[in-house]
Amino acid sequence: MPLPSWPSDVPYAFQDDGGSPIQRALPPVATEMEGGNQRQRPRPGDDVSTIAQTIVMTNAQFATFTTWWKDTLNLGTARFTAPVWTGTAYVTKTCMFAPDGKPQDSFKVNDAVAVSMKLRVSNL
Repeated sequence: MPLPSWPSDVPYAFQDDGGSPIQRALPPVATEMEGGNQRQRPRPGDDVSTIAQTIVMTNAQFATFTTWWKDTLNLGTARFTAPVWTGTAYVTKTCMFAPDGKPQDSFKVNDAVAVSMKLRVSNL
């Protein structure tokens, strides 16, 4: 069964000042050892990147996005495909909303909504 795609009528390009640097891997698992040393090790799935971004949408685009997020992604819990900026070009990747970065509309100004989100991106 194919993954759902980002809604075609909703912009996926974040604003110039609305993104953060891409984290290329999840933080390692750290274990405190006796004597004050710390052991760090990768875990399966560490090839997942995270991207925080803010996208400005019209009210109609925001309504489409909200319906897609609620119904298609089961309140944002399912994976989906979306164009992701790699630093040089947009590439379609498998994504999911990070547990600590569910979409939030931060303000409405002049028929526009700024939606902040944090995505986990596979193999970026």
